[in-house]
Amino acid sequence: MNCTIIYSDFVLIRVDLSGKPQPLISWYFNGDQIIPTRKYSFNDDSSILTIYPYQQSDIGKYTCLASNKNGQVQHSFDLGIINSSTPLIIDSPLSKTVSPGQLVTFVCRASGQPPPKITWMFEGNQLDSSDPHITLTQFDTELTIRHATREDEGIYICRASNAIGSAMAEATLKVHLPQQEVLDQSLTKDLLRTIVQQARHNVDRAINESKASFHHEITSPWEFMKQFKFNIPQNVELTKAREIYEQSLLLVQEHVRNGLNFPINELPTNFSFESVLAVSHIQTIMELSGCVTGPFRNPCTDMCLYSKYRSYDGQCNNMEHPFWGVAQTPFRRNLPPIYENGFNTPVGWDPEKLYFGFKKPNPRSVSLKLISTETITPHHGYTAMMKQWGQFVAHDIEQTAPGLARQTYMKGAICNKTCENLDPCYNVPMPPEDPRLHSEHKPKIKCIEVERSSATCGSGQTGPIYRQLTYREQMNILTSYIDGSGIYGSSEVDAIDLRDLFGDHGLLRFDIVSSSQKPYLPFERESAMECRRNRSRENPISCFLAGDYRANEQLALLSMHTLWLREHNRIATKFLEINPHWDGETIYQETRKIIGAMLQVITFEHWLPKVLGPDGYAQLIGPYTGYDPEVNPTLANSFSAGAFRFGHTIVNPILYRLGNDFKPIKEGNIPLHEAFFAPERLLSEGGIDPLLRGLFGAPMKTPKEEQLVNKELTHKLFSRVEESMYDLATINIQRGRDHALPGYIEFRRWCNLTVPKTWEDLAADIPDVTVRQKLEELYGHPGNIDLWVGGISERRLAGALVGPTIACILGDQFRRLRTGDRFWYENEGVFTKLQLQQIRKTSLAAVLCNSGDDIDRVQARHSLAFYYATTYELEDVFEYKGDRPMSFYKSCDKIPQINLNVWQACCEKTCTSSTGDSHNAHNRKRRAQLLYKESFCDAGGVIRKDGDEWSVDECTTCKCTVRLFFAIFIAINAMFLANWFP
Repeated sequence: MNCTIIYSDFVLIRVDLSGKPQPLISWYFNGDQIIPTRKYSFNDDSSILTIYPYQQSDIGKYTCLASNKNGQVQHSFDLGIINSSTPLIIDSPLSKTVSPGQLVTFVCRASGQPPPKITWMFEGNQLDSSDPHITLTQFDTELTIRHATREDEGIYICRASNAIGSAMAEATLKVHLPQQEVLDQSLTKDLLRTIVQQARHNVDRAINESKASFHHEITSPWEFMKQFKFNIPQNVELTKAREIYEQSLLLVQEHVRNGLNFPINELPTNFSFESVLAVSHIQTIMELSGCVTGPFRNPCTDMCLYSKYRSYDGQCNNMEHPFWGVAQTPFRRNLPPIYENGFNTPVGWDPEKLYFGFKKPNPRSVSLKLISTETITPHHGYTAMMKQWGQFVAHDIEQTAPGLARQTYMKGAICNKTCENLDPCYNVPMPPEDPRLHSEHKPKIKCIEVERSSATCGSGQTGPIYRQLTYREQMNILTSYIDGSGIYGSSEVDAIDLRDLFGDHGLLRFDIVSSSQKPYLPFERESAMECRRNRSRENPISCFLAGDYRANEQLALLSMHTLWLREHNRIATKFLEINPHWDGETIYQETRKIIGAMLQVITFEHWLPKVLGPDGYAQLIGPYTGYDPEVNPTLANSFSAGAFRFGHTIVNPILYRLGNDFKPIKEGNIPLHEAFFAPERLLSEGGIDPLLRGLFGAPMKTPKEEQLVNKELTHKLFSRVEESMYDLATINIQRGRDHALPGYIEFRRWCNLTVPKTWEDLAADIPDVTVRQKLEELYGHPGNIDLWVGGISERRLAGALVGPTIACILGDQFRRLRTGDRFWYENEGVFTKLQLQQIRKTSLAAVLCNSGDDIDRVQARHSLAFYYATTYELEDVFEYKGDRPMSFYKSCDKIPQINLNVWQACCEKTCTSSTGDSHNAHNRKRRAQLLYKESFCDAGGVIRKDGDEWSVDECTTCKCTVRLFFAIFIAINAMFLANWFP
């Protein structure tokens, strides 16, 4: 080994070795042994040699000799020195005066030996690439501010440094607008207060009138869907405050336009009034609108709880970064947003604006000409469970806060009555080729209704440049972690509402049971909404309630939520039996912890490798390396509003419903548009089993480039009538633009993939000539392609369901969800080694067998889980082997199960029968055994049956009168079904 040392005061040389007995180490310089002096020093075992000062005379050959009674080994190397120099800035940044909204670039280059590192500071604060407002390129020698505002005014310092020294240069940025002083003087605090009050009135009016508009009778799933989203719990104060803030800026603009001789039409295209207001004005509007603080921060003082169990909203998972992955916080950005005004207006807000020389195509045109397909090809290897598990996971980690209103803030028009782009309306005009314009039932308003996602005021954290507010950001209502929040909720209020606190056995609440005496989800009692459809208006039922409010969206999803409610209660009941001293809270939290781990195992070991393909999974995910608190698991906007929507390409147009013989039940399969918000069909047409068998016993749709999304989703979504259709592909494109996602090409660059400049360059990843021709006809330039459209048009990776761009975004996000989760099931200390061995036996097949009504067989054993250090054979319900005979399916009693006895707390004295608690322990076991069989009263540990009377003292007599509990549920269930379906 030859070493060249940059000139420095000292040199430190270390050798790493081992041996028995411990070797003795000696050092030599040019053949002479080195002994400790003022120049040479060693650590205790002489494995580190320090030379100080290091000079020209120290250049030469150094040898390290290690020896013990078994022999010796040596290593020699040459140590040299090169001349070095302090940094010299050869290209200094230049001071600039720019208009608001303009792009600003500072350049700073320096020479020196070793090559200096460039850092930038603004007003004394160091900048870095994590600030979404700036971009650092060319080894940080170029600093770009994409949208200059008056908050960016100040001194920028470039610092070049190496081991020898440093040099600095500075530049001043001024953001100026003609008549700026007149504008500043006109905006008094009293005027701003009046403006914010008007904005608040406009937003409140729109919200209230939107809710009032749904008091009429609902006659279709489309109308229910529109009402449904306004009842989804979210941090309304955060989102409303941001809307008030943005509407205040619009009112300021109206004031300037009407009251001052201000040349608004001469302003830069990339402009918003947020850019020209003084910092004091911005601060005043923020304070008056309430857009100044982030969500409540949990102090995380109860370490006994948070060291062992998750919080409901994700706080206290990461102690260093408490808002990462937390519910009710903004999405993370992989790339900066591309709002048309640099602040908040979405892509395509101005339909005449050009991107790469072309207008953005109408999303409905893209859907009709490229995406929608009537023909589908069943997949030869995967079942429809792939689609359903993907949706179940998506609803566990992501729900964008929907718009607060469907009426415009400024004019009061309802979004379905106008095609104008007026906040919050962002409707899609129907193009001339839309078949609905030529149908018998022509729509009155020729556009598809879309409301913008809610904005949020953010986490309260600020950057060195954007000291107050950043771009418009969307909010994730749920935790980003795979934690079962779709089952348990993402807030303590939701979690408590879902629990059965009457018995305090750690169970989840339910109201009625199936014919096999297994529970359905509880009904939603608080909301006035009813999940009724056209054919069942005379027999409406309430929606079912789950941890995620979209559980009723379609029947297969509702079945999955029901399945996991039952699985929780099954495990909790077992814990009550083996740990009778545990209270209800411990049972609940331990069960919740296991359920979360099961979801993680199924997702990462069984499902995700099929999505990414074996090579893609190995490259993008790889083995688990432990928890890293510096990895941010917060969902990326491009993942939520773009890449993860690849799942829409594998959705079948029908839901298969199969009986015990794996043939369609007498009620038949159900078209997808008939399955939306139809919970009564779950109760009246066979329960959850036929739907679950239809998921693991039938193939999914193949995601072909020429067969992207089936027409049930592009022509009939949430509707049975043509004039009120909902096009999912159109919404996906429009939602990506609403969230200001950069285009497909930009994400290929972010993924370090090839960046095509011409349509011919796309041939390698989009080989289908017809698809490329359609893309060119629609978009004009490759740089214009929307992320989701380009991503699903790519050729799939080997053995995968997605192409390279979507695989890249998915891989980055799922790796973050694993590495950035302190409670990840493989993280040391989350489970014991014995418990972890059992957790790794998890399979969705076992859950189906345990918690279905009468599922007695699943796919036979056929593959190995090769991602564990220890391999396990799997019953993989995601793999489809064609129309096989019944012998292909394996009996449930042969499916490997998690041994829950490993969780028995045998070390606790209350676990033994010799303690004074044995009587109570016996009674608790008995209660667990009776839980699903009969009703009772618990009187101080003594079980009393319904109707029993007893005396407490000479003055007090008690009688057991059972409330609405399990035994009554069965009777009520029978009455309900008799009344609904005579």
